Formats: sequence, C-alpha cells, structure tokens
Amino acid sequence: MNLLVWGKTGKMGKMIIEMAKEDPFWHQVQGIGSHDDYESYLLKPNVVIDFSHPKALNKVLDYVKNRNCPLVIGTTGYNDQELSAIEQASKEIPLVYATNMSLGMNLLFSMVEKVASVLKDSVDIEVIESHHNRKKDAPSGSANTIVECIEKGLGEKRQHVHGREGQCPRNAGEIGIHSIRGGNIVGRHEANFIHELESITLVHEAYNPSVFAKGALEAAKFSLQAEAGLYSMKDVLGMKDA
Repeated sequence: MNLLVWGKTGKMGKMIIEMAKEDPFWHQVQGIGSHDDYESYLLKPNVVIDFSHPKALNKVLDYVKNRNCPLVIGTTGYNDQELSAIEQASKEIPLVYATNMSLGMNLLFSMVEKVASVLKDSVDIEVIESHHNRKKDAPSGSANTIVECIEKGLGEKRQHVHGREGQCPRNAGEIGIHSIRGGNIVGRHEANFIHELESITLVHEAYNPSVFAKGALEAAKFSLQAEAGLYSMKDVLGMKDA
C-alpha cells in the first residue's frame, strides 16, 4: 500500500513518515509540504494522512476526492465551515477525523461523558489542557472534544468560559476551559468535576508524540477497509459503544 502524508515538514508529519517507513505494510511512503506542487507527484496513494494546517483543507479534500482516496485528518483548529466541509467530503470517501489519536485519550473521552451523565448539575466542571510553547491553537482540539463529550453526557450545551480575569464570579452550569503553554509538554488534559464535599479529576498525559503517529497509521489502515463515511478513533479502536 502507498501512503501520502500531508504536512511533511511538521513534527507529526515527520514522525508518521519515519514510523511508516519501518512498517512493511507500506510499500511507498511520501510526504507533501505546503509549497509543493502536489499535482505533479508520481505516487498514487492508497490513503492520505493530513497533519498540516486548516488553511490546507480545501486542497487536501480536492486531492482525495478527485482520486477517490481515503483520508485521515489529525489537524486541529478548524472553524465550523471547515468542519462542515469535512463532513460533506465523508459522503464520498472513507474519512477518519480525530482531534486525538491515542487510545488513552479516547478512553478519557468516554469516561468524562459517563461521569457527566451521572453527576449532572451537582458539580462545577473545569477543563485544563497543557501543551508545549509552540502549539498554535488554543484551546486544543482534544480539550474541545472533552467539552463536547461532557455536554453529551449532560444532555445539553453549556456556557464556555475561557480563562478568568477580574471580577467574574462563576455562573451556575458554566464549563471553564483553560490553556497552559510551556516548555516541551507533549499533551496533558484534565477534566475536573468539583462538588462541595468531594471532587473527581480525570487526567490523560502523553509522554511521547509517537503515540499519536501510531494511532494515525492505525486509522489509515482502518480507512482502507471502510466504506464512505465519517469515522472517529472510537471506530478505529473498536470503542464505538464504550
């Protein structure tokens, strides 16, 4: 099988290419950068992995749709219009979109939904995410997914408060979302469910970004056997009912 990685100059792109070249499943592995003429590439990919930038989305989607090629997207920071374009493209091709591709993080997504469904309005909820000082988007895509899972457990959308400053007493039902940037933190996410008498804190921390590269390659293999549609890492990891 031939693999094309969109975003070859980024840290994740480089890691995915390096890991894929060590896997005999992949016959050819090639990368595309933001300034490359992708139409001239001789490689005919069986699947594309995108870890580039939201601005590249239209090019990526046009490329895979024109070639009827499965796509795995690990890029984060999309707006609502771009997310809609991803959903629309999945009607034509197998498409795996995930804000985090590690097994542990996807278990956390399931756990926060379950905890929220049980505790409901009896707790205050605060989400904290920490990443290296080079990360461009905030809050992280994974933090946004945590909030989405919490709201699914609650059965409703809530007011989001991003950081606090000055006179700002907490409103009932709001979800606080906080971002920390520093050093070389790979990724740490925590969801806090705080009651007057006790609290629950669920934490996931990645120690090496290779865990995300491994997940991306697993998603690529999954997409080769999938029908057209939009899939998550829960589908890839067999956790759909988790």
